[in-house]
This record gives sequence, structure tokens and C-alpha cells, in this order.
Amino acid sequence: MTAKTKLLLYELYWLGDQITCPTFRNLSNSFEAWAYSKGLLQTIFRLQDEEILETQGKSLERVIQLTDKGRQLVHGNREPEAEWMREWNQSWKMVIFDIPESQRLLREQLRKFLRSQHFGCFQQSVWLSPHPMDSINASIREVAPDLSSLTLMECRLLPGENDADVVNTAWDFSAINTHYEDYIKHLDSFENQLNSINTDHYLSLESSLWEKALKHDPLLPTSLLPKGYLGKKAYRLRCKKMPKLISNILKKHK
Repeated sequence: MTAKTKLLLYELYWLGDQITCPTFRNLSNSFEAWAYSKGLLQTIFRLQDEEILETQGKSLERVIQLTDKGRQLVHGNREPEAEWMREWNQSWKMVIFDIPESQRLLREQLRKFLRSQHFGCFQQSVWLSPHPMDSINASIREVAPDLSSLTLMECRLLPGENDADVVNTAWDFSAINTHYEDYIKHLDSFENQLNSINTDHYLSLESSLWEKALKHDPLLPTSLLPKGYLGKKAYRLRCKKMPKLISNILKKHK
């Protein structure tokens, strides 16, 4: 994604989630003429085709806005708040397999897939998640269609056992917090470097650091989050600072 495209998506999301064509200064211009003058016409058409943007109205009253797909793209294709607020029935979804050394490639493919779905590694061949697994059952079978020693199950801990111990074993929250710390430092750096900062590079790095943090974060329900978890702090700061940051960048680009 180019810097210009990213800035457009961020402007739409962080500054009210919509932009009307600014032809009130010159009513002889059409929406298309405005978009062309900004170098955005082909980008808007492409993003519409990709169902990231949609436009409503005609000519001078045309409005651009993000679709649900576009809004998720701004947040790294995940919905942190929805995941944190998800009700948990205290049941763990588990994937258990036994793959011999002769099928090492298949074993690594399966582990890579489970990591991509934010499962935690409880043991090398035991992976788990508190999230519903219905949507990925078929995908797991596609990764390992001929694997007879693959078992999917749901379980609860016995009385006296601690879910927090499971969380600390399955996920490395020290590393997860490090990613969020890197993101928070980057976000804070903008205010100190506003006049000298390369905004294209800054936005590219901002989204890269945010997506990297989300990639490693299982976004557990709040009841399972460990003490000192920085994901919520980083998310709140992003929601607080990004509107001002984008507004300042747009002023600088004028």
C-alpha cells in the first residue's frame, strides 16, 4: 500500500470516517475533478473495486467512506475491542497432534498455521485458544488432510487449576508487551519531531509496528489477560493520538 493510499484511509477513519468532496470553494468542480486534482481518482476506483471504500451521492454531494473491510484494514485486520469483550465460557479449544520426524514439513506447516490463528503453544504438539474454533476447523483439516493423529477437542480445567498458568505457558506476554512498547514509543515520537519528521515513513512504520504487535497478540478475553498487559494501553493511545497526528500531517501536506 502506498503512503498516499494509507493517508487517505487514515484520514477517512480517524477524522470522522468520511470526507465530502470539498467543492464548496469551487462549485464548478465535480467529484471526479477534485479526486483527479489530488491524484486520488484511480486509487479511489481501485479501493472501491476491492470493497475498501464506497461512495454515496452524486457529483458535488458525493461522499467517500470506508466499508467494514476498510475499517478493519486500518486496525490491522483485527478487532481488539471485540476480542477483549468476548464472553468466555471457561473452556479451552485444543488441537493435539502427533507427527513423526519423517513428516517434519507437515508438522511445521501445521504449527505455522496455528500461530497465524493466534493459538498458544502449550506443548509442541498441544495448541490451544479460548476463542471459538468453528470457523477454522475446516482450515486445519485442509492444512493436514491426511493426518489421522490430529484431534480437536474442548476442555475445562479441574478445580484448583489456574487458567492464568495456562496463559503464561502458552503465550509469551513479555515479548508481546515489548512489541507494544515499541509501538507506544513510536507514537509518542511524532509530537517531538513534527517539523522534521518524514510523514510517509512515519505512517508506514506506525502501521508496521501496530500490525506486528497484533500478529503476536492472541487478544484474549479480558478475564484472561495477564497483569501488566500493554495491549489496551497501546490501543487507547492509538485512538487518542491518531486523529491529531493525521490532522497535523494533512496540514503539513497543504
